[in-house]
Amino acid sequence: MNRIFAWMMAAILSCSTAVFTSCVSADNPVDKPSQDEKNADRAAIEKVLSERLAETAQDARLESALRYTRSLSEFLSTLDENAIKVDLGTFVATVVSKGKPVEMSSLSAQDKQAVEKCMKDQFKMSNYDLSNLESFVQIDAHETLNKFHLTLENDKCTFTEDAEKFTVEIVKSATGRIKFQADFGSGNDDICIFLTRVGDAVPLALQVPKSFNVSLTTPKGHVMNSVINLSSTATSSYVSIPGDDWKVGAVLTATVNGRYNTIAAHLSNSKSSKYTDDYINSDEFTQLREMGTFFSAAYEGMRFVKSKTIQEFSVTLDDDLVISGSVDDIAKSMLALSHLSQLHGTNPGFYAVDTYTQELNKYVHFTFHQKSTNITAQGSLLTIMKGSKNEYQPGVALTFKGEAMPQCMYENLSEEDLANYNKIVQNLSELVNEGNTIIEKFSSKIKTIASAFKI
Repeated sequence: MNRIFAWMMAAILSCSTAVFTSCVSADNPVDKPSQDEKNADRAAIEKVLSERLAETAQDARLESALRYTRSLSEFLSTLDENAIKVDLGTFVATVVSKGKPVEMSSLSAQDKQAVEKCMKDQFKMSNYDLSNLESFVQIDAHETLNKFHLTLENDKCTFTEDAEKFTVEIVKSATGRIKFQADFGSGNDDICIFLTRVGDAVPLALQVPKSFNVSLTTPKGHVMNSVINLSSTATSSYVSIPGDDWKVGAVLTATVNGRYNTIAAHLSNSKSSKYTDDYINSDEFTQLREMGTFFSAAYEGMRFVKSKTIQEFSVTLDDDLVISGSVDDIAKSMLALSHLSQLHGTNPGFYAVDTYTQELNKYVHFTFHQKSTNITAQGSLLTIMKGSKNEYQPGVALTFKGEAMPQCMYENLSEEDLANYNKIVQNLSELVNEGNTIIEKFSSKIKTIASAFKI
């Protein structure tokens, strides 16, 4: 679930550089409407767009984020994963030892049925295996994890049990500390998710409240806070990620350079979107493993969630701009996106790009809504030509109420707006590249570390 959520956020960031790009077909260029002909809603959004471009181009957040990601990338390069593997293995063993053994015989009929369903979905346990399963380990995140403070420094992982929040602190230097904290508040209506097995035998369930807080502090002093909300329609507190209906939502708040910003997102899963073995083993799905670190991580995430579709997603920026939609086929959409990523920078022709743009357009559906103006537009994807160069790329087009054809904002940008846009795109591109580097380094090291305790 976490990886899917991460994929959604990364995809929005990656695609945002094209949101306001001119959508001009190679065969049917869209004529620029005159000011008198322009739709009133489009004109209002253009005004807001111009203001946002100016604000964002002058804001130091992107440059600061780029410096931070480079610093984190450098730190990951210095970590010796083999040196900390034993320490982390000891930490996991300590956490598990504090878990509560739950006897299958002690469960109500409803909970026992839910647990057996989780075991079948997550671990492929047969009815015979379940008949011999006497107990599992349940870890209360509030009672157990909240007490741990892990510190990664000088290729060592040390931990204490005197914290009030679950804390992971990465120490690069005396002043270069990165601190991640999760506050798992107690609750009467917790959700229990089966995540992994300890060794080869003991299934492990993590008990988390339906609402908890996480925060991140960087060496630059940037503090980000997020509230995570979970919900499920399952009749038991034991939830099967592959097989039950669930929703996860997050509201991220950050005060950066004296400015308060928010991003809200939610993702849902339905039993009706459950995968089939044929889908998981399809050529489109398995090809993602060969498309680089980012898409390989997306592949693993989809295998974990085991869902073919994203029933509903939405992202809210600064409590004003809402992008919402659905994805009919995750694997085919991600594969088309991976092909477009490989074409980027190679000066591809129109039809090379349009093949995959239309593939995305077939499966990804979204709308754009601005709360402050109460303006809504339908989104779609087109293959466009960037500026005067013979360079094609996907673009996001918007169709406002009263318009017959989709159009984008790029054509109507002033020279000043265009300069601001180009500056933002350059910073975003560098940030995404650095983010991919971090994902690659982190994925490589975590695989080695995880081998110590068989996650």
